[in-house]
Parts: sequence; structure tokens; C-alpha cells
Amino acid sequence: MEIIAMGELREYLQVELPKYEDPIIYITSDFIQGCPKCNSSTAVYYIKLTERTSIEMDSTTVKADHHKFPIDVWVKYSLQKGEPQKIVIGTKRSKGKLQMILRQIS
Repeated sequence: MEIIAMGELREYLQVELPKYEDPIIYITSDFIQGCPKCNSSTAVYYIKLTERTSIEMDSTTVKADHHKFPIDVWVKYSLQKGEPQKIVIGTKRSKGKLQMILRQIS
């Protein structure tokens, strides 16, 4: 699984990472309250910067190995769709605040 960064992600992470003790990027098809969504190939995925201890690990949760992020990236995928091969993470400004969003999942 390949993870690609776009946009102002470096700026976003520089601001947000100090707020966490053991942060990870968590991508899931399960609903996350208050999270921007990416509608990709009819499956809705959510992305969030969170603490490692706050996620549940199961057989559909995998650690992405091919990325250049300073923290781990974990992906929980739908059994029906299978494990994604490529994920593009970007940013957008909403109401003056920078947010991390999913640009593409394939």
C-alpha cells in the first residue's frame, strides 16, 4: 500500500503533531464523528490524526509501510472492497483552518 502526500500537509503536521503523545494517521471506512470524508469508488473513507491507543486493531486494520510520514499510518478497510493499493492524502482550508483530507483511494 502506497501513501502519497500532497498540498500543505507538512504545515498541518507541524501544527497538529505536538498536540499528541503517540500520534498516528488513521484512515477508515467506519464513520468518524466530525471528520471530513472522501467519496472514492462509492466507498466513503475518513481520515484522522489520533492517538495510537484510541484505535481498535483487527484483521482489516493494516499498517501502511510505503510512505514518508514521520508517524505511522494505519488503514482499516472494508472486506468487500479489499485493501487499497494507493492513498493520496492532501489538505484543504475550511473557514481559515487547515484540514487533512483524502484526495484519492484506489
